[in-house]
Amino acid sequence: MTTDYKVRVYDRTGTLKYEPDNWRRFSFTRTVNAAGALAIAFPTSAPLVDAVALDWRFEVWRRDVGNGLAWRCEFEGLVRDVERYADDRGERETSIICPGVLSLLGRRIVAYKAGTANRSTFSAQKAETIAKSLVRRNATSNGTTGDGRMRDVDETRISVAADAATGATLDYNCAWQNLLSALQEVAQLGGGDYDLVRTGAAAWEFRWYNGQRGTDRSATVRFGLDYGNVTLPRVTWGTLTEATVAIVGGQGEAAARSVVVRNGANYLATYHGVETFVEAMQYSTTGGLNTAGDAALYAAQARRETSFEVVQTPASFYGVHYDFGDLVTVIIEGYTAVKQVASASITVDEYGERLTIGTVDK
Repeated sequence: MTTDYKVRVYDRTGTLKYEPDNWRRFSFTRTVNAAGALAIAFPTSAPLVDAVALDWRFEVWRRDVGNGLAWRCEFEGLVRDVERYADDRGERETSIICPGVLSLLGRRIVAYKAGTANRSTFSAQKAETIAKSLVRRNATSNGTTGDGRMRDVDETRISVAADAATGATLDYNCAWQNLLSALQEVAQLGGGDYDLVRTGAAAWEFRWYNGQRGTDRSATVRFGLDYGNVTLPRVTWGTLTEATVAIVGGQGEAAARSVVVRNGANYLATYHGVETFVEAMQYSTTGGLNTAGDAALYAAQARRETSFEVVQTPASFYGVHYDFGDLVTVIIEGYTAVKQVASASITVDEYGERLTIGTVDK
């Protein structure tokens, strides 16, 4: 393995406590708009095993001098669980589990009552504005009972970047929903990505990326057998369980109930009109019902699913020629499409480094 790795461990204040070199193996996944996670194993006798506490931060750094990749942080996560065990030879080992920092948003809900304007209910607002309002009111000190939130926010590590009001215009309701789940819906419907970017020893800023988090490299980076940078390629239609028509029920009862019908992107009259019912009593406007139907159809929409294992080549090296969040071109078994590198999974053990990337339509 020509790729080098190092691990850094920080306490809750962001003070560097350990740079261990006695880890046995680790595996982590970064996922666009989701937390991802790191699992790293140490001998139980390692000093840090008894020292770590909830929300200590683990960083995994990676470099490859031969391919022009300087040291960079590939993953940072916060300790949330520790598992101690022994193998069949009685050898003791400890695994430390660290969800990525976006998990900080997953600890919160949208704790404003339904119908609270610009808190749990948004009308004709840009996706970026909605996302940043949700974070500001549910994951920073701006979320207080005086503002109408059911509980004062006790998170002090998150700030929110200035709002540029980009993305699609949406009507959106999300009272009591998990904050990270709500943000994922807003990003899907609004045409953007987001992340928490560290700005201090123990501080992160919420940022919105209009379009996609990464760079459009689809004209220069291609994955396919003919390029020698993939193995075990596979593509499937993904239409077996797809819904293409949403019948959305809003407020009211019986004959007085508000109902709208929305067709999905893959709807075909006669041949592919697959119906689903969407319960959306939280919405009182046609725009809101349309949003609920579109969100359900987006989640149920079939997409050409591609999978492959990456082969690192001098012309196609992760972190140099393409990166997490970028747009690339995938060519598999006659199927060609621009995809986003939406996940990157790396495992390092005694057998070396194994890299898998996941791509999605964007």
